[in-house]
Amino acid sequence: MSLLKPAQALSTSELVDLLRTANNAYRAGAPIMPDATYDLVYIAELIKREPNHPLLNQPEAEGDFGIGKIRHKSPLLSTDKAYTQNEIAVFVRRIQKAADDVGVEQASLRFRMTPKLDGIAGSFAEGKLATRGSGLLGNDISHILDAGTVAVGGVNTGPGEVVIDKAYWDANLIDLFAYPRNLVAGIASADTHNHNAMEALESGAVRFVPFSHLNFLEVEAATLIEQLDALCSELETDAGYETDGVVIEVTNAAIRTHLGSTSHHHKWQIAKKKIGKTAEANVKGIKWLVARTGRITPILMIEATKLSGAVITNVTGHNAGYVSRLNIGSGARVQIVRSGEVVPKLLAVVSEGEAVALPQCCPTCKGCVQWQNDFLVCTNDRCDARVESRLGHFFSIIGNVALFGPKTIETLVANGVRTLPEIYRMKTSEFAAMGFGPKQSQNLVNQLVRSRTEAVENWRFLAAFGIHHLGRGDSRRLLKAFALEALEGISASEIQRVEHFGPITAPKIADQLNEAWPLLRTMLDFGFNLEADEVPTQTDSALAGKNIVFTGKLSRSREAMQESARQLGANVQSSVGSSTEILVTGASVGAKKIEAAVAKGVSIITEAEYEALRSMPSESPLATSIQSEQKQPESRLELDFEL
Repeated sequence: MSLLKPAQALSTSELVDLLRTANNAYRAGAPIMPDATYDLVYIAELIKREPNHPLLNQPEAEGDFGIGKIRHKSPLLSTDKAYTQNEIAVFVRRIQKAADDVGVEQASLRFRMTPKLDGIAGSFAEGKLATRGSGLLGNDISHILDAGTVAVGGVNTGPGEVVIDKAYWDANLIDLFAYPRNLVAGIASADTHNHNAMEALESGAVRFVPFSHLNFLEVEAATLIEQLDALCSELETDAGYETDGVVIEVTNAAIRTHLGSTSHHHKWQIAKKKIGKTAEANVKGIKWLVARTGRITPILMIEATKLSGAVITNVTGHNAGYVSRLNIGSGARVQIVRSGEVVPKLLAVVSEGEAVALPQCCPTCKGCVQWQNDFLVCTNDRCDARVESRLGHFFSIIGNVALFGPKTIETLVANGVRTLPEIYRMKTSEFAAMGFGPKQSQNLVNQLVRSRTEAVENWRFLAAFGIHHLGRGDSRRLLKAFALEALEGISASEIQRVEHFGPITAPKIADQLNEAWPLLRTMLDFGFNLEADEVPTQTDSALAGKNIVFTGKLSRSREAMQESARQLGANVQSSVGSSTEILVTGASVGAKKIEAAVAKGVSIITEAEYEALRSMPSESPLATSIQSEQKQPESRLELDFEL
């Protein structure tokens, strides 16, 4: 097709293909159309047609480039975001509560502030420079060092960003490119560079800047909140590179450990971002979209409004209760914000409009709806929109399969294919019978094979099924305590024993897991190549380095007990041998097994004693007593404290 074909004359798939082609060309430093045409014509047309299209609602995939893949020694996480002073105050209060929890004086708290660079995130270790990628695997872009990228601070400096010097940018490139980040991305992803990129590289203006080399401020909590805007402005002005906010983190190591991380971000860190450009617009009406959970989301249709270089015609309206209470119907005037996202958000209501006509039935299946707090929800689990959203959620979260976007899934559902197993059993001829072309049909089958054979994290696989309360973070947490197969028939009490799962969510998760298990089991039988996270070990515990065996009927599953020991640095064995040091006994342990362990000089403790041992450091008297009792057949470890 012609690249200059009018947007309205393109099918949606052709439009998306063109946008991806244009984006790839732009990132490679060889744009095929002006920036204004990309934003104001083609992106605007896609927003008009499909405001929730993945191309619009998600950061553009980094893709495969560079000279291979590199696994990061530690996950490179994103940073949680805040836009207002109140959000930062909430973050500070959370840190102060954590300080109370671990016995740290609130007055001693210090917060480190560093500029948040707007570049390509990555890490420099063992002489290799890799992008963030998925957080676990990044693209190897070490070749850009040979091309002239300057590694600030030398080799092996850890996490940082590839950026371009702002002074050089302002003097040479500001009139040629839209944003510094796009030029840097093009340099990282391309094998060859245009003359502008080459000049920047040869001038030493392209740099990998480790976070450890950034200017920073260290302040108390009160100063942080009271002088937030001034402090952020000072850091961003002096950064020397393009920024999109300031990263704020507590410095106390004990609090960092206590708060930990999700699969997405560290809980002890937050980025204060600029709120972005805003505009006012008049509402013309509302259309309603149905999500996989059944929630019916309002999309405000507004008069065409130019904002941050794009023409906006649709804005997400939060939920049905919100638009109803504030009368955000036809005639309302709203303030919208675009903070880096392509699809803008509703920020405030300037003036009310007509009362909102709420859906009396599902806009897709015409089934019953009900209120859940502020959300209208379609109660029909077989609703086409919900089925499509569930299938789309799986392919989006699992992250190692392409081509199964909204239009493909819509076609499958329209042809009666409504479940994942049905899709994974499909042959090329079956795709072709639904109207897909011969090559496209084969590519779809190839992608399904790829998603089964290419390694994917087990927690990502679990999270892809959309089980409530089991997003990526909680799936990862649960699978650190249990093997995936051990989740069959799991009880609420077993889940609740895992840290961060409480008495309210644990029963719900157990019920939903048991309900979803037949589907999970069927999908596992397709032979997905699942890999578990490496288990971090605690080397200063009383169990660190100890060879340990669990036997008998325990209050927790065997797998959970073993995982807890591994996390404390123990070497878990399947049976008692000559090297075993500790045997943890539950109920119904045979006398002969105990006698055999005693004969080998193994320290035998109960489950209650084990739980007490878990909380003790390696230098405690108890740890020493285990070593002193080791290989003394006539003795049994006695704990001289009250359990």
